[in-house]
Amino acid sequence: MAYSTLLLGSIGVLAETSDLQRRAFNTAFELNEVVWHWDADTYRTLLEVPGGKARLKHYADTQGAEVEIDAIYEDKVRVFEMALEQGVDLRPGIADLIAEAQAQNMKIGFVTATDTRQVAAILRGLQATVDPSVFDFIGDNTLAARSKPAPDIYNEALRHLGVTANTALAIEDTPESAEAAVAAGIRTLGYPGATVEGRSFGDGVEVIDVPRVSLLRGEAAIAA
Repeated sequence: MAYSTLLLGSIGVLAETSDLQRRAFNTAFELNEVVWHWDADTYRTLLEVPGGKARLKHYADTQGAEVEIDAIYEDKVRVFEMALEQGVDLRPGIADLIAEAQAQNMKIGFVTATDTRQVAAILRGLQATVDPSVFDFIGDNTLAARSKPAPDIYNEALRHLGVTANTALAIEDTPESAEAAVAAGIRTLGYPGATVEGRSFGDGVEVIDVPRVSLLRGEAAIAA
């Protein structure tokens, strides 16, 4: 079947920002005089915990440390925003997918449940290649009672767009975020980011190398 709705999930579906975010966390640690440093391998593991504040709390718990999570997170967001002022590229295949969805008069959603400032920052960083007005729904953490992997933000997107799960196609970049779309009953494709390559996505997720426009016509995915 063809789809009526394209749901692009987390920030990492649109742009490869994991290393920018990791470095922003490290700068925030320095600003708050916290003697932590997340290298690439550490951050890869921490990405299994969705959400920046949740990630900080999880790491603090594993270290038996008490830190000002809110202050660190605020500085991390500010540093990340400044990094995105230089602009960022869309990931391969995403521009073509958006263009094809528009050509087919599909509804398009950006189904992230992250901080509103980070949503605004990534959209500004991408403005040279994608106009935010293409999105009929833009999510953020004010619209979901629970973060991914709970399906709340996907359920809200479906409600807002007035569509049913079986007419939508979701693309996510991590197993945890993909789990949210699957739980909402949506056909879900995994498009792993650089820090997620090699990890296993759960049942019900088709992993792809690059999203192709043929997917919007309901054709089978080509496995990565």
